[in-house]
Amino acid sequence: MGRKRILTKEEILNETGALLRREGIHGVHFKKLAEELQVSRSTLYEYFKNKEDLILSYMRTMMEDMTAQIDAIPEEDAPNQKLYHLLFIFLDHAETHHIDQMIRELQSSDHTLALFYRTKIHEDLMGTYDQMLKWIEDAKRTGIWKDDIESEMVADLIFHSILFPTRHKYGVKEMTDQLFRMIEYGLKNE
Repeated sequence: MGRKRILTKEEILNETGALLRREGIHGVHFKKLAEELQVSRSTLYEYFKNKEDLILSYMRTMMEDMTAQIDAIPEEDAPNQKLYHLLFIFLDHAETHHIDQMIRELQSSDHTLALFYRTKIHEDLMGTYDQMLKWIEDAKRTGIWKDDIESEMVADLIFHSILFPTRHKYGVKEMTDQLFRMIEYGLKNE
């Protein structure tokens, strides 16, 4: 009899994310995930009680990772550099815009838990949005950026950049560089 493959929760969550990106929430099921990880389905049940538990865990982990990266942006950086880092993090975690939809689609037996995660994720995102507005205002106040454009408009552009489909074409770094150049310098030749 062969040895049972030992998995980490991180490996399972990474493969879950890859499967979600390829096939969407309805394409994620333990049979397919077990095949991708080359383990039995029973191995997955040792970590997660069902698909809903797995996806909620994935979403929570992804948001915690994104929040940790945002919190790690150096306080001493100039406000425009903080915003550059934030834009990169958003584009690198582009699947976050699917989280609310995924939570709604879950046929979870634990609706209270799904609602809790949805509320927590929304609070985290709104906290990030408020932080971004502060950095935009700081960039204006210190003279790094002009003050004749509404801060909310700049924040919305950064915040909703995760919806731009071309990030797959150009990659996160190139997309961040180009978008940020557009924000800081505009498009007009002078």
